Amino acid sequence: MPYNTSTSFALAASLFSITLTTYLYKSHRRASRLTSTQISNAKDIPSYASSDSHNVPVAIFLGGTAGIGRGMAEAYAKHTNGNAHIILIGRNATNAKAIIASFPKPTSPGAKHEFVSCDATLMTECQRTIDDLLQRIPKINYLVLSPMFVKSFHREETVEGKEPKLVLIYYARFKFMRELIPLLQTAKDAGEDAKSYIVGGPGLAKTIDYDDLGFLKKGYSFWKLRRQFPAYMDVILQEFAAQNPSLTFIHAYPGPVRSALADNLEWPLFQILFKIVFELSFPFSYSESGEYMLHAMFTTARHPGTWSVDMYGEILPKGKVVVASEQERRMLWDHSLQETAISE
Repeated sequence: MPYNTSTSFALAASLFSITLTTYLYKSHRRASRLTSTQISNAKDIPSYASSDSHNVPVAIFLGGTAGIGRGMAEAYAKHTNGNAHIILIGRNATNAKAIIASFPKPTSPGAKHEFVSCDATLMTECQRTIDDLLQRIPKINYLVLSPMFVKSFHREETVEGKEPKLVLIYYARFKFMRELIPLLQTAKDAGEDAKSYIVGGPGLAKTIDYDDLGFLKKGYSFWKLRRQFPAYMDVILQEFAAQNPSLTFIHAYPGPVRSALADNLEWPLFQILFKIVFELSFPFSYSESGEYMLHAMFTTARHPGTWSVDMYGEILPKGKVVVASEQERRMLWDHSLQETAISE
């Protein structure tokens, strides 16, 4: 058949029809899955309703003023009807104020919602915030760690001499988790949920260069960081679980999530390219992702140990995540302690 205008039009129409049908089918399936997840979350969320103000659940969201952390915080507030002590930790007080204002107003004694300002790229700021929480918070039921801020892809340096992206992605999360473990243990000892959730990419990295932990010897690059940091979190959570066998640790891969992360890039071209790639990958909204990640905490991770979950909050297939040796876990643990210590 000769190739003419009508043939081209028919081909284009067919391709458009297939693309539209695929998009609508995926959208319908996602909408149905989201609805069932929301119903599950409303049913499975633990209730600690009591006249005792200390029995109100406590949920902390480091990085809770944007992205997945915000989505989880908003979903958690909705499913508890605001009757929880919810703490958003971050740098954006304006966002935090608007988010908290959107929460259902609490009616249970002791339930409240607050913002704590913290620049988590600095270990001194992390320590100040942790000390404050240890002094005034009796327990923690859910500790959600998702801080992230990308300005550039080259090495930067904080006033403490550390690379800020590496600090946010790994060291700040390690420090908050390690030093707040006693408050999680208090909740567990009281027979309540005690779970820590971390955003990352379980199973996306298979190796760690143990001869160059923290990229201090062979040089830093963003792509080296991106290739290895998911394994850092896989391995360190295995060590956390070994040291704290009664607690639950969740490492989640949320998939593509629509957020303002690209808006912080210093090069406009990268902002545009980043957004195009994300849109082509059918990203979740942060609200949608927040429900799936709550599903991981409430339903999937039902007993203590380490859990690796996908973008829907479901457990990853066995063998996806590399299991580190005890020696490897200890090497990363000792390195992490050293890098998160506060100099006197």
